[in-house]
Amino acid sequence: MKPAHSRSRGTRRQLTAGFAVVLVAGALFLGSSAQAAQGLGAGLIDGNAADKPDHLGDRCSIASAATAEKVIAVSGTGGATAEVRACEKWDGKYYSAMSVDGYVGYNGIAAAGEKREGDGMTPSGVYSMGYGFGVKAQPKQFHGPKYVKVSKDDVWVDGDAVKNYNTMQKKSDGYSGESMYQTPAYDHGQVIDYNTAATPGKGSAIFLHVNTGSQKTAGCVSVSEADLLRIFEWEDDSVVEMAVSS
Repeated sequence: MKPAHSRSRGTRRQLTAGFAVVLVAGALFLGSSAQAAQGLGAGLIDGNAADKPDHLGDRCSIASAATAEKVIAVSGTGGATAEVRACEKWDGKYYSAMSVDGYVGYNGIAAAGEKREGDGMTPSGVYSMGYGFGVKAQPKQFHGPKYVKVSKDDVWVDGDAVKNYNTMQKKSDGYSGESMYQTPAYDHGQVIDYNTAATPGKGSAIFLHVNTGSQKTAGCVSVSEADLLRIFEWEDDSVVEMAVSS
């Protein structure tokens, strides 16, 4: 009788072990099926999130009109203060690579299409970033295709002018306007391509430049010189846009 009893217990142990294997296999199958249904890879909670470059942080809120791979997002935070973020497109969305303090017009940010000459407001909207310029020589951080070292003869045509409005010209050629030889504001700067149609009265001389310590501008966007050089380095030789919102 003992041998028969031993075989019975052994059989039960085998059946129990076999049942456990079936349960584990079933759980693994259900888990892998759920992952497949969600489009997730084995061992990943979110395959896309795992691939995001380490230098990119949280999402940027960017106007839908932006199309460039890199966008400088300027968001008003009250009065003439703003948050300036360097945003990169990844997987169809924009993420922050850098965030610095900045300043806009002393009267804030103008609503879309409402910017006017002399109103002390920064225009809202999406604009391409143009060429670099400065009283100082081109910094090593600037990799764009064009950088103009300005002189005391350079002015930006503004005011009531019609001919070559919203462009840089020479005083020696008979033009008047805002002097481009201003330090520290224009030690380094970059043109924001606003009003490229040069419509008189719609606003002129809109730049990204060095803050003077006044914590406001007449309509441009300003940051510290150190932060501006960091932005230049980040831009590299890419096509970059600026998106301004209140």
